[in-house]
Amino acid sequence: MHIKIIGLLCLFLVQLNRASDVTINSYRLDPETDLEFYNPGTLRVTKKSRNLLLITGSWDLFQNIGENVQFVNIVLRKNLVTGRYQKIMEQKLTFCDFVNKDTLIVPKIREVSNIPEPGTCPLPKGRFTINDYKFELPEALPLPPGDYLIVGRLVKDGQLKMGLEWSITVQK
Repeated sequence: MHIKIIGLLCLFLVQLNRASDVTINSYRLDPETDLEFYNPGTLRVTKKSRNLLLITGSWDLFQNIGENVQFVNIVLRKNLVTGRYQKIMEQKLTFCDFVNKDTLIVPKIREVSNIPEPGTCPLPKGRFTINDYKFELPEALPLPPGDYLIVGRLVKDGQLKMGLEWSITVQK
């Protein structure tokens, strides 16, 4: 589950990276995350160079995650005049659709982790580990320089189960 959010972060970073330098300013777990659903453990994303991310660590799921869980991705950009973040993109999928439709990141993460094979849904509860997954940021769609928030949420029955947020700055 968390791997999917990390995958999503990588996809967003790809989009933000064309001819740009992307700085990950912060990463935080939403304080409303249900700790009976998810434990963030030691999972971390480290920027090793301008175009290289390293993802490593483990996390725990205490419930299965399947079609009954919605995966929500939101990208917000900080307005320079008001200082407030405005939504520029939102995507909603069932967790299973998100897991099974990704062909860029998840297959490579599976090679260095204990994430179940493609088509496995629901994702079973348990401890998941990624061992030094290296993601090279390619050239991709341009976005203007600025400050962004990337938010990933898992929602079940209208209630937040897990939320993650990355603060990113894009510079030319």
